[in-house]
Amino acid sequence: MNTPPPLRVVFRLRTPHGAPIIGAAVRVAGGGVRIAAEEVPGRPGFYRVELPQLGDYQVLARRLADAVGFDHRTLRATLFYIQAATEHAAPVLRVLRTPGETKTRLRRPRWTGRRFRIDGVLDYLWFTPIGTPPTFGNEVELLVDGEEGWAAVAEALEGARHQIHITTWMYQPTTEHRRPDPFAPIEARTPHTIHDMLEDRADAGATVRLLVWDVPVLQLPEEARQAARDASTNFEVLEQENPAEVAVFNPDGLGILNKIFGTFKIGSYHQKTIVIDDTVGFAGGMNMKENDWDSHRHRLFEPRRARFGRSRNFRERVRDLLAEADHKPRHDFIARLEGPAVRHLAANFQERWNHVIADGGTQRGRWHATPVEGLPSPAATGQSQVQIVRTMPTPFEERGILDSHLRAIGKARRLIFIDDQYFRSTLVSDAIANAVRRWPELKLVVVTNQFYADDFIEGGWARDCYERIASRRPDFVLYAMKTFAVDARGKRHLEHVDNHSKLMIVDDRFMSVGSCNINDRGFEYEGELNVAVVDAPRIRAWRTRIWCDLLGGEATISGDIDADVRVWTTIAAHNARFEETGTGTPRGLIYPFVPKEGRPLINSRLVW
Repeated sequence: MNTPPPLRVVFRLRTPHGAPIIGAAVRVAGGGVRIAAEEVPGRPGFYRVELPQLGDYQVLARRLADAVGFDHRTLRATLFYIQAATEHAAPVLRVLRTPGETKTRLRRPRWTGRRFRIDGVLDYLWFTPIGTPPTFGNEVELLVDGEEGWAAVAEALEGARHQIHITTWMYQPTTEHRRPDPFAPIEARTPHTIHDMLEDRADAGATVRLLVWDVPVLQLPEEARQAARDASTNFEVLEQENPAEVAVFNPDGLGILNKIFGTFKIGSYHQKTIVIDDTVGFAGGMNMKENDWDSHRHRLFEPRRARFGRSRNFRERVRDLLAEADHKPRHDFIARLEGPAVRHLAANFQERWNHVIADGGTQRGRWHATPVEGLPSPAATGQSQVQIVRTMPTPFEERGILDSHLRAIGKARRLIFIDDQYFRSTLVSDAIANAVRRWPELKLVVVTNQFYADDFIEGGWARDCYERIASRRPDFVLYAMKTFAVDARGKRHLEHVDNHSKLMIVDDRFMSVGSCNINDRGFEYEGELNVAVVDAPRIRAWRTRIWCDLLGGEATISGDIDADVRVWTTIAAHNARFEETGTGTPRGLIYPFVPKEGRPLINSRLVW
């Protein structure tokens, strides 16, 4: 049999969502030769190479760091070029896939008569193949706390011309998005409330659609119900129920109670998104409620955190350090987006809204609502890579936020920074425990709400999750936010800040922010939405700004991870001594703590 000629092979490389991978480096080595594949002109994602002789070849494919594209896992595989059975038979080429890779792989070669074509997938490093694909060219702004975040929302709402689409967990019409003068009379503050702003835009001709969670025991506020019933306006309102049913009790200890009582419908739609004119989007953790507002200083005596109907006299007493405001200091984030990712925020709203209409949601009280048609195609406006990731219950069944978090934690080498209302996900805690086992120098900074972590009923899983990590990292502690003040009578106050955040930053390269808490219910059956961002320069700047705020404007926060962690732990230790002795003055808002022991695991991990 004659020696077979060189074999032509074409690789077609795609992302898990099917997009061509441009600017990859594809190299083949074997038989003493190394060959770089060439991109096929006019065919994005195609790469061609010739195998000079029979034998086995190692294939390495990866996206070049300076090429335009997402970070992908490197593909490694072995090709076997084998002698055909007869002289006139087609060549034989086989692929040995790299074990352990679920997405990154080469498929079986196909003979076209002149060459073999092999389709390959390079899995993402930071993003998830679940749900909508990541996008390039986005402009992202991370807004910290309600004063900054709601002011940006108010500005965008005021500019709305065509439509406003909102999802929220709770809706309180008297929520003031701007609070320039807390001592002004109610009639002067009313134009700054969310319902007044939405009515104003509807009266101006924009279609306003408000989608809220159908709370089992509470009615919508009358203002929203009136808008839902009035077909003569451009203001439409719908509620959506989460059908997820969960066994409430811990199956490891009280599973018999689940058999007696069954499952309960305890899921909610927890997303908080706003899309304006299909060009500007917001996603975060803040509800449209009066208490979801604060400045980044989190002052204990802040008259702007008084209830909407409070008198001027009460507000002046708060200003004069004689009374605490009605609402506690509150910490949270919201992301502002422009660019292609806004399309996926809009698609999330469209999918949910139209599903409620199709499911008969407009029949309640004869509510009027019109379907959302078409999706925008916003142009690139910035440099950030963004993926909209979700948790969605039946009938949508999506678990993208969990996969996104686990991928980022698995990629962590230098820093995992979590700022979250809860820290009680067994799934995330196990992933972090594995990460610190593999990378002993990995830094962990977790800020959470100590009230929930120490609660007798809720705190059991917080302690359990803490122990999963502490077993690998014995010096591991959590951090709480507390604010210090001295009132007009000279009494010293150290009070918890109500941390409502849902943010994670990894290695100053990846950030996830949105509505999903670090709890397993948020990852498995709640209706949640987060924005996942890869943009190292911006994320480093955001993390630096957040740490400066939390550490009291500490000027030595530089952006260097190791140095910043040393500053953090030094200030936290100072505040721990202050809390223990009551002497001196604290610095910033950060206090270390360990969740209390002895909390029972009565409920399933999926409840809290």
